[in-house]
Amino acid sequence: MRGPEEDEEIERAIQYLVHSFEMSGNNPKPVILHSTRVGMNLYDRGYEKPIVISGFLHDLIEDTDVTAAEIRSEFGDDVGNIVAATSFDESIDDYLEQHYDIYERCFELGRPAVVVKAVDILDNSDYYHLGGSEELRKNLIEKMDYFIGHSEPYIGDEDVYQELKNKFPIVKERLEIKPDS
Repeated sequence: MRGPEEDEEIERAIQYLVHSFEMSGNNPKPVILHSTRVGMNLYDRGYEKPIVISGFLHDLIEDTDVTAAEIRSEFGDDVGNIVAATSFDESIDDYLEQHYDIYERCFELGRPAVVVKAVDILDNSDYYHLGGSEELRKNLIEKMDYFIGHSEPYIGDEDVYQELKNKFPIVKERLEIKPDS
């Protein structure tokens, strides 16, 4: 059962998220809403505090000037390490390689990072159909399939895994390239 101290720490993470985007966020997408949905999804599922806080903060390194070291200083090593694992390596240019690198770092860190990434993918997959090009849509299918196939050893017995696995055929069908009639 959650106590007031845990909720206060989660609220502090939300405030940190919003403040960080106000100071240096440069993403035109509704990232605060996305990050809040990811964090609340983890919270509602009853995950441990570091996982929930990491869900709220998972996009900060990519989308603001906040560093992993700053997150570690504010919220501890567990949270900082999860957020770092779920963030793009900007030195990798290829779209799929960027995602595979994130997934591998999540797998290396273990269950907490894999859970956060799974919920991030679940939330983002609702918007995959907005991907413009045929190549992007193929890449979205491929990266989701890859993550599902490789994450089972870490979270295969958890509801979030089954939800992601069940959602994949729906997302794939929505993204299928249809020939012109």
